[in-house]
Amino acid sequence: MNWLKEKLRHKFGYALSGVLSGLRNDSSIALQCVLGLITIIVCLFLPLSALEWCVILIMVFLVIAMEFVNSAIEKTVDYISTQRHPAAKQIKDLAAGAVLLISICALCVGIIIIGGKLYWIIFGK
Repeated sequence: MNWLKEKLRHKFGYALSGVLSGLRNDSSIALQCVLGLITIIVCLFLPLSALEWCVILIMVFLVIAMEFVNSAIEKTVDYISTQRHPAAKQIKDLAAGAVLLISICALCVGIIIIGGKLYWIIFGK
């Protein structure tokens, strides 16, 4: 059983190291984390249901996770070759496109949930 604890400790350590590295070294990841934190702070002052909280948290963390994946793909492509190549550009563009799509989805969800609550608070229904 000790080997399992040790293995899990190492895996979580590697994951935490990756998160901290991303926050320190990637401005896009840091920006998404700040925007996510702002979103969560705003939501603390809104009358959200448990389901709305779940959806907001899923979207916030999905955008951040997608940014981590995008950054990992970009760094992998850069590591494989320092030369510019159309395939490398397409790979990076596809990964960035995935972040864009999930960010648009998160924005729409935010407008529906947060915007709806703010509208109700400001205009009374």
